[in-house]
Amino acid sequence: MAASGGVLRDRHGDWILGFNNSLGHCSVFNAELWGVLDGLMIIQSRNCDGVVIRSDSQEALKAIDDSSKNSSSTLIRRIQQLLMNIGRWKFKHIPYEENVEANHIAKLAFDRNERLHLVEDIPLDWIKLM
Repeated sequence: MAASGGVLRDRHGDWILGFNNSLGHCSVFNAELWGVLDGLMIIQSRNCDGVVIRSDSQEALKAIDDSSKNSSSTLIRRIQQLLMNIGRWKFKHIPYEENVEANHIAKLAFDRNERLHLVEDIPLDWIKLM
């Protein structure tokens, strides 16, 4: 069983919202891609004009960034389309230890058996994680 999750922050690092998605059976690589895709769809719906995608999966970031190849992955192609619509974007690989919030919110999806779930307010018990 797999889940994805992420946290959206403004340019000052302040919480906008969190999200997670119960994915069922899929690879860790695809779960990472789903997290990026879900985050980009949320960003696009809010009419943002730029984004920094931070992920602890260097493999996923490299696969998305490799625009010279026509990927056979529908997830990667969809992510690349959204990035073109957003305009300004960049990737930043971060260590697993710096991705605590995204990993924590992804795990919350196991408690709910639903698709994309938005968390509008930062959970109080997360304040100690920041």
